[in-house]
Amino acid sequence: MNSPTNSSPPALGLMALALFRSTLGIMWIDMALQKAPWKGEEFGWLYGWIWKEINHPTFGWYKAFLEKVVLPNFTFFGYMTFFTEMFIGLSLLTGTLVVLGGLAGFGMQANIALGSFSVPGEWFWVWPLQILPHLVFLAARAGRFWGVDGWLRPRLEKRQGPMGLAARWFM
Repeated sequence: MNSPTNSSPPALGLMALALFRSTLGIMWIDMALQKAPWKGEEFGWLYGWIWKEINHPTFGWYKAFLEKVVLPNFTFFGYMTFFTEMFIGLSLLTGTLVVLGGLAGFGMQANIALGSFSVPGEWFWVWPLQILPHLVFLAARAGRFWGVDGWLRPRLEKRQGPMGLAARWFM
């Protein structure tokens, strides 16, 4: 492999993308662990945050969704949040199924943006900065460089059937 000092600009860009992807993956794992099921019934600070979104709604329909769907089924949503954030983090950190991880990260960040936009003290401009990297990882298929996708894809894409199709779509 070329060293960073004699690499071409595209190789340096791919290294930077892989480093950014992995670093954001670590952030997602940290966020998931802060809301881990063993943190208690409130899943760390998740329950309190949902109440902040309810008390400072950006959209009435979103407030109604939180009150009528999420809170009555909070344990389910707490586990779903933990496992989804852990999947995103591991996907980005290891470069595995980054298309799915990027799509899930985009969806989670867009969801958080909907609820957090009107919460006092939140910076509205941070949400594009949180959302856009996931679209870049998805579009660039960022797991192909320094990631499991780059190692696994060539082995699977030649196959016929679901595994080959999955490799072509998601890696």
